[in-house]
Amino acid sequence: MTPGLRGPGASFEQQMLSGIERLEDGDGSDYRMLRRTLRAAAAVSRSEVEWIRRMRATGTVLRPRVSVVDGYVAGYIAQWRDAHSARLGPAITDLEVGAGLSLPDLRDGWEPDAHAVADAQTEWKLPRSVTRSARETVLWDGTELWAYALADVRSFNEILARVPSNERAVWRWAASQVSGVLAMWSWRVEPDARGPFAVAAHEVGRSALAAGSRARPHIFRPPAPDLEKVAFVLAQLCREVHEPSTESDLVGALITSIAAIIKAHRERGEMARASSIYATAVGPLKWIEYDIRITVPTSVIGCQLRLGHASPSPPS
Repeated sequence: MTPGLRGPGASFEQQMLSGIERLEDGDGSDYRMLRRTLRAAAAVSRSEVEWIRRMRATGTVLRPRVSVVDGYVAGYIAQWRDAHSARLGPAITDLEVGAGLSLPDLRDGWEPDAHAVADAQTEWKLPRSVTRSARETVLWDGTELWAYALADVRSFNEILARVPSNERAVWRWAASQVSGVLAMWSWRVEPDARGPFAVAAHEVGRSALAAGSRARPHIFRPPAPDLEKVAFVLAQLCREVHEPSTESDLVGALITSIAAIIKAHRERGEMARASSIYATAVGPLKWIEYDIRITVPTSVIGCQLRLGHASPSPPS
C-alpha cells in the first residue's frame, strides 16, 4: 500500500487510491486488466453505445446497473474475461473501479446527444440491437496512419505546454487521455497488464482518479486534439502494419506528454506522485522507444489476406 494514504488527514483521492490498491493482488490482477480495458475502450469510443460494444467485444461481461426509480441505466457491473482460459474475474461495479471510470464520469467524455443516449439505453438492455458504425468495423492497413497519430500527439503537447500547473482539472483530463492511449497500445501488443504500456497506463491513470476527469476542458475544445484519433489508429490499424521510425517517435511524443504531467505534479509540490510516474512510466517507455526503432518492419500482406476488408484510407 502506498505510504501515507490512510488516516483522517488523507484526501478523498488518496483514500480512493488506497482502496483500489487493497483490491489488487499484483500487476496482472483482474482489477488492473479490467481497468486497462475500460481505459482503452473509453479512449477510442465517440459515444456510450460504441463504448459498450467495444467493451463486450473484448469478452468482458458488462451488465447495467439500473435505477429502481425510473429504469435508467446509472452504472455498470463488469467482469473481465481471460482470453485464453475464458475464466471470469470477479464482478466489479463502476463504483469500485475508481473515479474517472464510473459510468457517469465516462459520460462526461462524450458529447450530449439525445439520439445517442437513447441508443445506449437500448444497447445496455438489448445487446447488439443497435447497428455498429463503420468506424467500429473498418480495419486500416496504411503505414502513413502512424504519422497521423504522431502529428496529433505533437499538437496535443503544444497546447499542454501552455497549461499552468495549478489548472488541476486540465491536467487530470490530460492524464485520462494519455493513460487511455497507453492502455490501447497495451491492448495492441501486450497479453496482460504487466507490460510497460499497461504499467504506464495504470500509473498515469492514477493522476486522473477524480470525478470530472473525462470532461473536456475549454483550452482543448475542437479543433484541438483530444488523442481520440491516436487511440483509433491503435485500435483499428492492423497489428502487422509497422513503421518503426514513426512508431518510435510516437512513443517519444507520449513520453513528452507524460513528462508534462510529471512537471505539473512537481510544481504543485506533489513529489511522490511525480517520482512514481517517472520511475514506472518514463524509464520503461524510453526502452520501448529505442527497441521499436530497431525493429524490422513486417509485411502487411498477412493482414490483408486474413482480414480481406482492410481500407487504405486514413481516419477522419
